[in-house]
Amino acid sequence: MIVEHTLELAAAPAAVWPWLSEPEKLARWITDAQRFEARPAGPLAFGTTLVVHLPRNAPLEARVERVEPGRELALRARGLPSDMEVVLSFTLQGQGSLTELVLRAETELSGLMIFAEKMIRSKAEAKLTSWGANLRALVAAG
Repeated sequence: MIVEHTLELAAAPAAVWPWLSEPEKLARWITDAQRFEARPAGPLAFGTTLVVHLPRNAPLEARVERVEPGRELALRARGLPSDMEVVLSFTLQGQGSLTELVLRAETELSGLMIFAEKMIRSKAEAKLTSWGANLRALVAAG
């Protein structure tokens, strides 16, 4: 199952990239988490583990599996409901002083989760839309 949300941001990719690659900035627009922690500390790079501290659950770990600074970042996480594995990616494309950002969540449903696809898709679409709106407001504010 793949869910995508595309948005246009009024900033160049270089200004948007820190919002994707710096854990403290991620926490400002992906508000489902209390905080993000990179291991090793610093901006996300290939092989970095991003620890996502959730309000009511044990921390979730996501591994950076693809990164092209200023262009693409992909994280693979396991441990969501039913030990589901999700790849969350952010792809940037500059268009003058604007940036097109594609937020993409991809998972392979199996077992009983197949029967919940419609609900899972709906929740994922709502999350990506919400995150995109949060990010748009932060980028616009500078």
